[in-house]
Amino acid sequence: SGVGEFQCELTDLYPGETFYVRAFAINEVGESYGEEISFVTLEEGNDGGNEGEEDAEKPTVKTASVVDVTSTSATVNAIVENDGGAEVTKRGVECACASFSEPDHECYMGIIYAGSGVGEFQCELTDLYPGETIYVRAFAINEVGESYGEEISFVTLEEGNDGGNEGEEDAETNINGYEYVDLGLPSGLKWASYNVGASSPYEVGEYFSWGELKSKERYGMDNCPTYGVPMEDISGNVEFDVATFAWGSTWRMPTETEMMELKNNCTIEWVMIDNNTQGCFVTGPNGNQIYLPSGGFMTETNIDFADAEAAYWTLTPDVYNNDSGYATFMYFYNNNFCNRGWMSRYVGMPVRPVSE
Repeated sequence: SGVGEFQCELTDLYPGETFYVRAFAINEVGESYGEEISFVTLEEGNDGGNEGEEDAEKPTVKTASVVDVTSTSATVNAIVENDGGAEVTKRGVECACASFSEPDHECYMGIIYAGSGVGEFQCELTDLYPGETIYVRAFAINEVGESYGEEISFVTLEEGNDGGNEGEEDAETNINGYEYVDLGLPSGLKWASYNVGASSPYEVGEYFSWGELKSKERYGMDNCPTYGVPMEDISGNVEFDVATFAWGSTWRMPTETEMMELKNNCTIEWVMIDNNTQGCFVTGPNGNQIYLPSGGFMTETNIDFADAEAAYWTLTPDVYNNDSGYATFMYFYNNNFCNRGWMSRYVGMPVRPVSE
């Protein structure tokens, strides 16, 4: 009984047979079921040597972000999420000045190695050309083979446009390689043009549980380490603020007060871009706009209200009810309405960074 992880051992199964399983839990309200999973038992006599040992697979690796972009250098954040059942002996980043997906890809620039094992790592790219589009992807190698993360592209700054001190603004609309919009708000706050994990304003990007740095396949109470933990200000803390972790420099998640500044000073207009893309334009006092795509939020493996609500985390916990299981978020509805609310921290939501 109770919450948390548990295991059930199935015995007396038939060899070479497909089985379907689902977890369940019961409280006074009723019974709930987890997602259905199928598996195939091994053929008789083919138990793979040591009992319980699985065949290894290629590792899982993710190209997380590119930060600290200058005219000649940049830093790539990456994560080896799973070793596939065999030790990751090498990991790193490949870079090129032409997309890896192009059939005649020839513009290969090199490899930067970053040790071994699972977890987060960084690779610094140097000797790049100013004003050049660079393509990067992370890789990881184990005894089974090599795996690649998704390809990310970025543009180095023009020569002489490195903003003086590292991490400061350049070209007046760019911080650390990421575009912002000045809405003319009383606070002077700058809002990013797109979400963490997206490459354009019309992409939802990735979903994150509150105070976590990685997206995941399932968003539940049992796999959210910040749920039920008393926490205060996580602004700019690279251990909990995903905007700071992913984009670096002065980027961070917005506070509840800064989200409410949009409600109190901007015009909200819900629009349908096409059959698959809808969201709201937020127009500031100076006429500049940002677009917040509708992506709803994730519970377990489901996306809820994707076509009717643009929900975004703030970095503010639920200070009103002193509940360490909740945090503040902002939601924009398809009837041009927006407001703040409180949601369980394990729920997955997009994040829109801000900077002073």
